[in-house]
Amino acid sequence: MEKYSVIFLITILQATIFVASEQPAYVPTDNITLNCGAPTDLLANDGRYWAADKTSNFGPFESSHNKSQAYEADTQDGSETVPFMTARVSRSEFKYTFPVTSGQKFVRLYFHPASYEENDRSKAFFSVKAGSVTLLKNFSASLVADSKGRNWFFREFCLNVEDNEVLDLVFTPSRSASNDTYAFINGIEIVSMPTKLYYTPPDSTYVPFVGQNYPFPVENDTALEMAYRLNVGGQSISPNDDTGLFMLWSDDYLYMSENSYFTMNNSVPINYTMIPRYTAPEMVYRTARTMGPSLAYNEKHNLSWRLPVGSRFSYMVRLHFCEQQDPVNSPGDRKFKVFINSQTAEQIADVIMWTVQGRVPIFKDYVVLVSKEYITIDLHPISAKYYDVILNGIEVFKLSNSDGNLGEPNPELQVAPPPPSDSSNSAGEKSKKRSLLIAGVGCAAGLIAIISLLVCMVVQRQRKGTSWLCWWVKQNEGKSRRTSPLPDELCRHFSLDEIKAATNNFHDDLVVGKGGFGKVYKGFMDDGEKIVAIKRLNRESSQGIREFLTEIEMLSQLRHVHLVSLIGYCNEKREMILVYDFMRNGTLSDHLYGTSFAYDPLTWKQRLEICKGAATGLNYLHTEVRHTVSTVMSRQATFS
Repeated sequence: MEKYSVIFLITILQATIFVASEQPAYVPTDNITLNCGAPTDLLANDGRYWAADKTSNFGPFESSHNKSQAYEADTQDGSETVPFMTARVSRSEFKYTFPVTSGQKFVRLYFHPASYEENDRSKAFFSVKAGSVTLLKNFSASLVADSKGRNWFFREFCLNVEDNEVLDLVFTPSRSASNDTYAFINGIEIVSMPTKLYYTPPDSTYVPFVGQNYPFPVENDTALEMAYRLNVGGQSISPNDDTGLFMLWSDDYLYMSENSYFTMNNSVPINYTMIPRYTAPEMVYRTARTMGPSLAYNEKHNLSWRLPVGSRFSYMVRLHFCEQQDPVNSPGDRKFKVFINSQTAEQIADVIMWTVQGRVPIFKDYVVLVSKEYITIDLHPISAKYYDVILNGIEVFKLSNSDGNLGEPNPELQVAPPPPSDSSNSAGEKSKKRSLLIAGVGCAAGLIAIISLLVCMVVQRQRKGTSWLCWWVKQNEGKSRRTSPLPDELCRHFSLDEIKAATNNFHDDLVVGKGGFGKVYKGFMDDGEKIVAIKRLNRESSQGIREFLTEIEMLSQLRHVHLVSLIGYCNEKREMILVYDFMRNGTLSDHLYGTSFAYDPLTWKQRLEICKGAATGLNYLHTEVRHTVSTVMSRQATFS
């Protein structure tokens, strides 16, 4: 009996030590939770009180003639949690002012993109600035939520507040022709962070810049946006179970691209001798992923993660390590290489060499410039006693540009096409197309306007006669589906049902352009595997059946790298529709002048490349095709 009492006492003691070690290790100076639009203070599910902005001294502050409004959210989508139940909404600029202490802060913005009475959720486009830093730019919370498959979400930023400076958060609706955009916010959280958590201390070595021969300083004038915070090999860790900084740690399973083993060790203490205890919760260092014991498998594979991010930004990648497996206890027992975006970040990673002993956590930071829309992290073993790798945690932060901008384009609208048989092919297709150079896309986008102008000049000179294609379409007009007289690879005939399915019955959310001719829709063809631009001609337009058929006849035979290709058409039930390749990266005007929030102006080199591409395309039209544009125009002028 006495033996069991001793065992029970030891077990209780171990549990007490474990629980005590999980207690918050940092108490923030500023800890503000503001429930925007709420009439009274409310208690959240995690036990934290959120103050109502109506009774606070933080705002909102706005022009006296156009006040913001407080709204309650529709809670049928399960949003019965603070701070997502209410919102502050305004069609004019408003701001919140926080008189916080100086130093580095977490700023977390909470969004529940619902339709707040007359304010349609799809019309919320706005920017958020903190002093000179742009946190969000032409931001659409509804597009972000839809892309994530969530009803609500938050964005986390890190920034520095100087002495005698207040923290202003300014919300500004984006400009629009219809003047119906608005800004909104559901909740704001401000938490002080330790000065050495993510920023480079003045007396410290700068962060290695992967692929470059010089380091990268993450200093106080840089703002960060958290992209990922992953507990590798473990479960999600709630903000309340963090180290006092209220950080959310998510499961990494969805981002794994190779098979792996996971390890967990709850029986031994974690020794924070190399890094502060507030760096990450103990559960991050008690769980990990490895490749497993198979030497044959490990020789030919990596332990890999693929993390989608925005391009044209630098990112700081933090990798957390802790050797908590008992057999690995000496330098050289386990060694591996670390690659970030296929570039060597660590030639030899040896956690025991870094920490001297096991159960000691450590992290390594790297900066990488992202030109594609993802970050890959690969670990590959090196010959050692244990031919394996280990990783405990991943954090990824976007770094602000030199002008203090963190904003990036919104996710593309994804209206569900007919149920695909294999969505993985669609994802692969999207990834490949997004790698096109901006200059090439600019050339194609510009040349479609030139082609359309030339076609209009041709058809305006046409006075009599109808082509063989016109005769064929009239003979078959109104029938459901048949073979086009043009080869399918040149001009495919689509049924009206196919067009409607591709555009979600011509849904307004898929409109990407409009003019006197009608509207252009983004469409999803072939079970969503192919994205196209669908030009639906307005029945009241001056363009009739003759012009429509002439455009098909001419453009279907043009194939050039600098010309947008005509894929097919539809002529059914008085609908005249043209289907083109879809140009993903916006209009040429936006790229040339930087008029869109989403794009920076092109460099002179890119502009020259566009001029060269346009000239090449025009030369093709006038000299290289079988029936050149000059010949067709001369022929039409003769018959006029």
